[in-house]
Amino acid sequence: MWHSRRAGLELALVFLGVLLLGLTPYPRAYTAALRQAEAHRAAREVSAAVEAYLSAARLEPTAPLPWLRMGEMLLERRRFAEADIAFREAKRAGAGAEALRGLGQSQAGRGDWAAATRTWLRALEMSPGDASLYLLLARAALAQSQFDEAADFAGQALDRDPPPTVAAAAHTLLGRVLAATDLDGAAEQARLAGDEDLLALIETADAEPDPARRALLLGASFLQRGELSLARQHLERAVALAPADAEARAYLARTLELQGETAAAREMLDQALAQDPDSVLGHYFLALHWQALGHLEGAQAELWAALRRDPENAALRVGMAETFVQLGDYARAEEWYQGAVEAAPDDIEFHLLLVHFYLDHLYRVAEGGLPAAQAAVELAPDDARAYDLLGWAYHLAGRPLEAQQALSQALALDPDMASAHYHLGSLYAATGRLALARQHLQRAADLDTEGYVRDRAEALLNEMR
Repeated sequence: MWHSRRAGLELALVFLGVLLLGLTPYPRAYTAALRQAEAHRAAREVSAAVEAYLSAARLEPTAPLPWLRMGEMLLERRRFAEADIAFREAKRAGAGAEALRGLGQSQAGRGDWAAATRTWLRALEMSPGDASLYLLLARAALAQSQFDEAADFAGQALDRDPPPTVAAAAHTLLGRVLAATDLDGAAEQARLAGDEDLLALIETADAEPDPARRALLLGASFLQRGELSLARQHLERAVALAPADAEARAYLARTLELQGETAAAREMLDQALAQDPDSVLGHYFLALHWQALGHLEGAQAELWAALRRDPENAALRVGMAETFVQLGDYARAEEWYQGAVEAAPDDIEFHLLLVHFYLDHLYRVAEGGLPAAQAAVELAPDDARAYDLLGWAYHLAGRPLEAQQALSQALALDPDMASAHYHLGSLYAATGRLALARQHLQRAADLDTEGYVRDRAEALLNEMR
């Protein structure tokens, strides 16, 4: 809040100087600020780039370009609320369709597809030949299960001589939509897009002679890819074609759950388990349902039911561990996380989950967390995540030299790993090397796209001021 008041005061002083002295902003200063901002953006130094863009905007208050470029950068970093502000400022400074395009993307990033659609339609009125706007509208229609409209918008994008990246994305979107009605056409669109993943999925589905199983395969695959509207379309068809298929009902229930239709998901799961009481999938998805509602006793009962039928399933063991974490029973949670590693000893993901459990909850870090992190590094010596966690474990165990070595190795493997920068910055802060601490904490804040690491890094930076 203080920073926003200060920025407003500085902008007011600029305006006052222009009014009283008859001055105009110096173009070279504006250009220099903009170039500096672009250089920071290229280096993914987000905070420094924002300051430079704001400086350029103060020097040329009627220029929309600094706001547009700032908004684009913030979109890249998934900072949608801040991007929204930047694009609205660009619109006020005179930008038209380009500002509305970015504003719609910030709305879509927050999940408001209806608002994004309205914004992009306004942009289309200003720029009717812009193929990229038709592609954005196609994506919005798809997200809202408006499949015919999505195909129409994608087709219109292709009709407007789009650049290669837009054309490829439009072909892919058309392929995904056509998979419900025309597998040959969907395959052709995938080929035109150069989308090998989509083409492999369609060819696998085309080889399935049973229409119900084909729909189930497509639905489960789109669910795995996070394409919920497409997943639901295919899974509803699978259930309609094979009403007695408990697996299809279970997958459809999970899709409904993720779309926020909790009551419908529960009803569908009850139907699936009535049809097949031995469905591991049904019991597991019902456990996730209860867990999301905070009913941990019900979640554990369903996980037990699933484990009795599939006792060596590592994912089920992790699910049980998570319920004990929520109950605060870390000793039992540890047993289940270790059991997951035993069930899948060669899968690094389960090793990392075990390490995260120890470190995130500061539970038996030296006795359990450090050996688990060392085992993860031995299993995956080229995985930056393993070294990052090993370094953090050493730090929490009071071994700063080993911590620095491991974290440096993590960054050697992945220089843009936000959590490793945060952990190294925290280590430097704890050992009194404040300049290095600020450098890495700011880098962590700039690189993070999810918000969790950025919030923690910024909080620690504020404590150091």
